[in-house]
Amino acid sequence: MPAAQQPSKAESTRAAILGAATELLSEHGVRGVTVEAVAEAADVSLGLLYYHFENRQDLIRAALAEALDHYAYRRPPQELPPAERLRTALSQHVGVTTEAARQDRVYAEAMRAAAFDTAIRPALARTLEGWNGGMTRLVSAAVPQLAEAHPEAPAETATALTALVDGLQQRVRSSLLPAERGLELLGLATEAVLAGGPSDAG
Repeated sequence: MPAAQQPSKAESTRAAILGAATELLSEHGVRGVTVEAVAEAADVSLGLLYYHFENRQDLIRAALAEALDHYAYRRPPQELPPAERLRTALSQHVGVTTEAARQDRVYAEAMRAAAFDTAIRPALARTLEGWNGGMTRLVSAAVPQLAEAHPEAPAETATALTALVDGLQQRVRSSLLPAERGLELLGLATEAVLAGGPSDAG
C-alpha cells in the first residue's frame, strides 16, 4: 500500500488558517472575527493570509464551508431502542456545552450568513441533507406507521423536527429560552411524533 501523500506547505498553511478562523467563529461569531486575529491565531503573517484568501469575506466563506463539509452528524448509540435513539439525536443539539456546542455554533453562524451570502448556501445545503437523511432513518425506525400513511411522511417529519431544533437552538443560545425549557418543548414535539400522528404529507 503506497504511503499517504503528505500535504504541501501551502496546503498545511491554508488548513492552519481555516482552523484558526473556525475556532474564532465558534467563539465570536462572524462579526467578531478579523483577519488580524486569524493571522495571529494561525501564526502566519497578514501577507501570507492574503496570499491564500482574497479578503475577509473570502476567508469567512471558506472557513464556514470547510466547517460545514466536516460537520459530524452525531449518531446515538445503536443499542438504544429506536424511539430513544430519535429522542437522543434531537436533544443533543439543544443546550449542549461540550465540543458539540462549538460545532453547532459555527453551523448557526453559517445559517445566519447564508441569509445574505448565496455562496455559503451549497455547503449548508449539503450539511442539512446529511442531517435530514439521518433523521429520516431514525423517524422511520421509531415510527414505521408514518411511511405506511405516506412514503414522504418520515422525510417531511424529519425536516420539521430538525427545523424546530434549529429554532430552539437559536433561542437557547441567545438566552431567550432556558435550555431546560428548550429540551422540554422539543420533547413535546418528539412525543407527538412518536405517538404516530403523521403530518398531512401530500
